[in-house]
Amino acid sequence: MNCEAPCDGELILRKIETDADIASVFALASKIWPICYKDIITATQIDFMLAWMYAPETIKKEISEGVGYFLLETNGSDSGVLSYDMKPDGDGVVYLHKIYLAPALWSQGLGRRLLKHVAKHAEDVGARAVELNVNKKNERAIRAYERVGFTKRKEQVREIGGGFLMDDFVMRLEI
Repeated sequence: MNCEAPCDGELILRKIETDADIASVFALASKIWPICYKDIITATQIDFMLAWMYAPETIKKEISEGVGYFLLETNGSDSGVLSYDMKPDGDGVVYLHKIYLAPALWSQGLGRRLLKHVAKHAEDVGARAVELNVNKKNERAIRAYERVGFTKRKEQVREIGGGFLMDDFVMRLEI
């Protein structure tokens, strides 16, 4: 999958560069998260995390620090978000921050293609692995990651503010 180029004639991964792109990321996440996480975390926590993780100033800061943000376009519409970067510890690991697809696109192989894109990027930059965090109760995502070769490496619980916790597995794909 090449950025800025159609994939199989219908899919485009476009680097986020404008305020309008950032607004699209927030709009997509605001539609996807309540569906994706409704049985996993409370609506209050969803709202808290959206405001925290998808605020324009947060995304701009992360982009300025080298995090790659991309919008997935299918059939002329923004339909997914992807973000990743090399972990700053110099350990040769690409960290996958975000991968979200509009629910209408679930189970069509697009998530697998996006994960393979990230793995290819990791290989291209000489990384040894791709890592990500996933909520322990997000069984759908865990299965998707395992299907492409990710394994659970450890558990991680961390406070994120507002009285909320993230209770995750750290998963890893060796390159």
